[in-house]
Amino acid sequence: MALKIIATGDIHIGRSSSAIQGNAEISATKNTWIRIVEWSITNQVDIVVLTGDIIDRDNRYFEAIGPLQAGFEKLKTANIPVYMVAGNHDYDVLPQLIAPKKNDNVHLLGMNGKWELKTFSKEGEKIQFVGWSFPNRYVSEDPLKSFSIDDLDPNIPTIGLVHGEVDTPEGRYAPIDSNGFRNKPVDAWILGHIHKPQIINEANPEVRYPGSPHALSPKETGNHAPLLLTVRAKDDIDIQMAPLVSPVRYENITIDITNSDDEQSLRKSIVSGIDNDANSRINELEGVSFLVYDITLTGQHGNIKKLEEWIAFTKDYNQEIETETRLSVRKVITEDIKPKVENLEELAKQTSPVGILAKAILAIQNGENSEFIKGIQEKWTSSFEAMNTSGTYQPVQKHENIINSPHPKQYILNECNRLLGELITQQSS
Repeated sequence: MALKIIATGDIHIGRSSSAIQGNAEISATKNTWIRIVEWSITNQVDIVVLTGDIIDRDNRYFEAIGPLQAGFEKLKTANIPVYMVAGNHDYDVLPQLIAPKKNDNVHLLGMNGKWELKTFSKEGEKIQFVGWSFPNRYVSEDPLKSFSIDDLDPNIPTIGLVHGEVDTPEGRYAPIDSNGFRNKPVDAWILGHIHKPQIINEANPEVRYPGSPHALSPKETGNHAPLLLTVRAKDDIDIQMAPLVSPVRYENITIDITNSDDEQSLRKSIVSGIDNDANSRINELEGVSFLVYDITLTGQHGNIKKLEEWIAFTKDYNQEIETETRLSVRKVITEDIKPKVENLEELAKQTSPVGILAKAILAIQNGENSEFIKGIQEKWTSSFEAMNTSGTYQPVQKHENIINSPHPKQYILNECNRLLGELITQQSS
């Protein structure tokens, strides 16, 4: 007999996907949690595994307590236990939400940052879970360094559960050295913290991030779904994505608009690009309610300023395809568009603003430098350093430093291209 396990993490109950038109109820993560519970019951899953950050810290009580406990109760009625660990978002609240008498099917492993073992058995089959939970919001030590389980049975399949960031030695969210997975008596590891699905190690042992089962932001592109583990023996553990996709999906696409010289042809190019991409993914979109695009336009255009006016229609773009998936556009990026100029070298010989811009573009493209470029770069860096130290941008700094955005020369190149296009358009009008 094989044991079936559905494993997921980083649900962040209390949050909703961003950039969804109409703020639809289905974009709320609490609904994905209930879908996972119902799917597990319908498909006779033996165990549910959760790898932390099940609750979102900023909405932890009021949004999460009802759906989470309702799910636990449904699983209890179906005789399905839950094995889980706490992450950096819910390290303090998960223990409070689990009532020992009411949720005796729910097992929170590794409290206070101490590794813990629990064994599950059904019809003569056994499986061990070892887990470690966040003791505080921030942990700078690798939890694998303290791994110690005295009563682990080496003959029983063992699944490890831990929340942390792999191969980020300076991280503050339980930085894990990936080499540490190899010398532990664990047959497969299921991790939490990273929202995009990832395979860290393919075998001996297999190490995976299931990722969030519900895509929350445009950074989380691609397919999202829980993992389905089929455990037959220590050396026979099959791990696949479960057929339970996120109701929201984000994608980035690039569209060349070199030959789209007027508003009508531009609209046709963008709509065609979206349709082609969506149709190429049609087999993956069953169950996806919203597919949200970030579009990068590339190529050359004769009127970049007009181009930015013409793309305004994308804000209202809303199309439904055969899978009942609604397509929309979050933003269109035009920075990579270059002016349609045939004689850039000739223009660079001029002493006019057009010539200065053309010369700067050629220099950056050829990896060269000049006093003009150095001066702009110094001003750019100074301005962004001021932004990084400004109290106004403290919320942004919690996630990433603005100054660590793409190299300043790329910004300078993009702006030079945009300004050159505008000047040439003005001259020809």
